[in-house]
Amino acid sequence: MRVLHVVASAQRRGAEVFASDLVGALDGVEQRVAILREAVGPTVHFSAPIDLLGANGGRGPLSMPAVRALRRLFRSWRPDVVQAHGGEPLKYAIAARGISGGALVYRRIGSAHGYSDRPLARIGYGRLMRLATVTVAVADAVRLQTIETFGLPASSIVAIPNAVDGARLRPTVGRVVTRKGLGVAPGARVILSLGAFTWEKDPVGLLGIAERVMRDRPDVVCLLAGDGPLRGDVETFVQERNLRDRVLLLGSRSDVADLLSASDVVLLASATEGMPAALIEAGMAGVPVASYDLGGIGEVVVDGDTGVLARAFDAEQLSAGLAALLDDEAARERMGIAAKTRCLETFDVAVVASRYRSLYEDVIAR
Repeated sequence: MRVLHVVASAQRRGAEVFASDLVGALDGVEQRVAILREAVGPTVHFSAPIDLLGANGGRGPLSMPAVRALRRLFRSWRPDVVQAHGGEPLKYAIAARGISGGALVYRRIGSAHGYSDRPLARIGYGRLMRLATVTVAVADAVRLQTIETFGLPASSIVAIPNAVDGARLRPTVGRVVTRKGLGVAPGARVILSLGAFTWEKDPVGLLGIAERVMRDRPDVVCLLAGDGPLRGDVETFVQERNLRDRVLLLGSRSDVADLLSASDVVLLASATEGMPAALIEAGMAGVPVASYDLGGIGEVVVDGDTGVLARAFDAEQLSAGLAALLDDEAARERMGIAAKTRCLETFDVAVVASRYRSLYEDVIAR
């Protein structure tokens, strides 16, 4: 079986990290990875041959040289399955794929947020998904939302959860050394955010929630690991609220395991989500989560058992839940143990890879 994975870049982002983990877990499958464009910042490693297609930009018209390069790869390598990791790779795969392109599996990682009031975009994206052999939603909630929003037949969409390679979550230097390197006091209580500075992750909204909690807790520090187009807004918020000594902007990081080991709670306050890998990583590292309950988050975090969930966009409720976690060390320890057990059993990439292998075999047989 030959599987060609198409990803936007090798940058350390959710779709690319999952693709890297999946490639490494699919033993006995001949694989290649087609990367649309060069990465900026920390990158992920793919344990398979790589073809860089030379696309430009992230939005707007397709790069025709990249489409032609992908078409040549389809013709020369003749994959049985093309796995498009995200919406942009799907567009390129459709544009380049001919009779030699193989079955097309589209992994849908996000929600349908914003399409309801954009009928032309909804119709256009629905047509794109109909050109895939099958669409994989990363959560049951995402699958149902996709069916309802785009009017796709239920038989064309399956749900396979997001997953993480647990081996990546083994700390290299550990809690004490990591805190010392960051300038964080040994006894501080640490909130960690793992996510890009984009509107989807709403880093400014997250900081607003963290600030509420930090007002009455002078020993609480907030770490933000990520970067993106909203970095300027984040920096402005930190400066205007005089939080420079308590909010550390770490940029994009590859030492996620050590950052988790140095933290007490992972905070997520996104505007929209599918099934964020950051929460699975937190669980595997034994760190409880405080988050809004939207998208597939409730399929990862069990409220009161592995973390605390608040109604979507209820900042007051999320702040209260975060504060309760920070104030209760025994609860954090109990939830961390439960989260680790749950995530290793359910969301380890080895478990999920077997489901992808079965899916590939099924679409080839069709």
